[in-house]
Amino acid sequence: MSTGRESTGKKFRTNLRALREMRGLTQAEIGTRAGIAPASISHFETGQRVPALDSLVKLADALKVSVDTLLGRAPVESSAQVDPVFLRASRANAQTLDTVRRITEALLAESKPAR
Repeated sequence: MSTGRESTGKKFRTNLRALREMRGLTQAEIGTRAGIAPASISHFETGQRVPALDSLVKLADALKVSVDTLLGRAPVESSAQVDPVFLRASRANAQTLDTVRRITEALLAESKPAR
């Protein structure tokens, strides 16, 4: 039987890697953003090491998610942050909102990874 700590550790490893890959970041890049050595990121993802509390917070900040999301205690969607420019756009008139929507969709279509 697994303990809650083991389950949380596995969720952390899985979420760390998934969130990093979702953002298209290497271990070195997320390490740089968080101020943590890339080897440590690798060790966290493989379960060889568990991050200290301050490292956990730095990782969450670098990935722009909550610590709860990183630990698997909250879904990724609940930690989504909306850029202030999109909040302003959502309050714009219909024509401006439509223009922002079309441009955003075009940019996102261009950045889709090839399968």
